Amino acid sequence: MIHDEHNSEIDHNDISLDQLKHILKDCHDVIEYKLTLDVDGPMEVTLLYCDGLIDNQQLQLGLLPLLEKWAEQLRTVPAVDTGEKHKPSMLFSQIQSGDLGSNIFARLFAGSVILSFAKFEGLFEFDIANQPGRTPEESVLEVSIRGPRDGFVEQLSTNVALVRMRLKTPDMHVEYRKIGTESLTEVALLYMEGKADPKLVIEARRRLDNIDIPALVGGSQLEELLSDRRFSLFPLVEFVGRPDYVVQSLLQGKVAILLHGSPSALIAPGNLLLLIKSPEDAHLPFYYVSLERLLRLVGLVLSICLPGFWIALSAFNTDQIPFTLLATITMSRIGLPLSATMEMFLMLTMFELFREAGVRLPRAVGQTVSVVGGLIVGDAAIRAGMTSPTMLVMAAVTAVSTFTLVNQSLSGSVSIIRYLVLICSSVLGIFGFFIGSFAVLIYMCTLESFGRSYLYPVAPMRLKELLPALIQMPWKLKSTRRNK
Repeated sequence: MIHDEHNSEIDHNDISLDQLKHILKDCHDVIEYKLTLDVDGPMEVTLLYCDGLIDNQQLQLGLLPLLEKWAEQLRTVPAVDTGEKHKPSMLFSQIQSGDLGSNIFARLFAGSVILSFAKFEGLFEFDIANQPGRTPEESVLEVSIRGPRDGFVEQLSTNVALVRMRLKTPDMHVEYRKIGTESLTEVALLYMEGKADPKLVIEARRRLDNIDIPALVGGSQLEELLSDRRFSLFPLVEFVGRPDYVVQSLLQGKVAILLHGSPSALIAPGNLLLLIKSPEDAHLPFYYVSLERLLRLVGLVLSICLPGFWIALSAFNTDQIPFTLLATITMSRIGLPLSATMEMFLMLTMFELFREAGVRLPRAVGQTVSVVGGLIVGDAAIRAGMTSPTMLVMAAVTAVSTFTLVNQSLSGSVSIIRYLVLICSSVLGIFGFFIGSFAVLIYMCTLESFGRSYLYPVAPMRLKELLPALIQMPWKLKSTRRNK
C-alpha cells in the first residue's frame, strides 16, 4: 500500500496518469515534464521523475533526443506486419498491469522516468538513475593497517560488487528482497553454495520473508528483527564494514546480509568468539593475531568482572587481600567521604561519559577528549579527595579493557552487564560477585543465533574446532586441513 486514503478510490492494478498525478500532488520533488511529438499529428508525452535521483545529462542528451528520433521513425517507417505502428515498448520498458501500484512508485523513487503517451495505453519507464552516493573508502568501523582500504557504502549494488570482485565464482549466490511496505528497502542475502549449511540458508530466507514492517531504515533495526530473541543483552549478529571480512565469513559457511542505505553487512550466525575477531586478523602474522585474540578475551573478562571483583574484596572480603596491599588501600582511603562502591560507580560513570563524548565529537578532537579529559579529571578527583588512586586505577583498567573489544555493540552490552555484576558484589560481596558472574555465563549459554549456540564451540564443547576459533592458524596448516 502507498497511501491508505486513496485505497478506496484508486485501483492500483489499473492506475492511470491522472490518478498517479493525484497521488503525487504533494510530492513537490516529483517533476512533471510535458512535450509534444509530431506523429501523424501532435501527440502529448508526459514525463514524471524525482528531482535529485536521475542523471539530468542523460535526460537532456539521451532520453529527449531518443523520443524525437522515435517520433521521426513513426512518421517515416511504414506499418509492421501486424499492421500497427511501432509502439513505445520497443524503446522503453512497459510496466505491466500487475506491477502497478506500489511498484511504480518504487521505480519512480529509484531513479526511473515514468512516461505516458497520449496515443498509447499504459505507462512506461526509462532508467537513468543517478542516486546520491559516495565512492568506497576506508571503513570507519574497522581500521586497516595491512588490509584493503575499500569499505562498504550506502549503495547496495556497490556493496555486492565489492564482494563479487573477490569471489569470482557462481557458487556465491545473491538473492534480493524488498522489506518495508512503504520504504521498499532492498536487501541482499549472500551465501556460498556447498559451504553454507542449507538449513541455515533456509532459516535466513524465512526470517527475511517474515519481516512485515512499514519501513526498514537501518542495519541495527534489521539486526534486531533477525535476532532469535526480542530482548538480548549480547549482539546475536555480527556487523562489519569491510568486504574482505565478509568474504572470509562466506568461505567459512556463514551468510551475509547487505542492506541498501547501510555501510555495513550483517553476518550470521554470530557467536561470542566471532565478535572478538577483527577483519585485520587475516592480514597479520598468525602468532601476533593469536596473542591479540587471547588479550581480547582477557579484556572481555576484565571489563565485566574487575569492578565487581575489586569491590567484593576491598569492601567485604578484605581478609583475601595481601596485608601490604590492604595497608596501601586503607591509607589511600583515609578522609574520603564516599564508600568504595560509590567511588567505583562514580569512576565508571565518568569514563563512560568521556567515551560517549569522544564518540560524538569529531574524530581528531574526540580521542583527545577521551584520553586527556580522563587523566585531568581523574587527577583532579584524587586531589579533591573524592576518590582514591587505587579506585581510579581499577576504573581505568576496566575502561581500557573495554577498548580492546572489536564489536561496538558488544562494548555497549559489556558496559551494562558490568554495572549488574557490580551491584551484586556491592550487596553480597564475593558471593554476589560469583552469583552475578555465573548468571551472565548461564545467560550466554541459553542464547542462540539462527539456531546455533552463542558459545559454540565452547558449549557444546568441540575440541577440534575450539583451537582454530581461539587462535589464528598458519595459512599452510589451513590448506593442509582443507585438503584432508
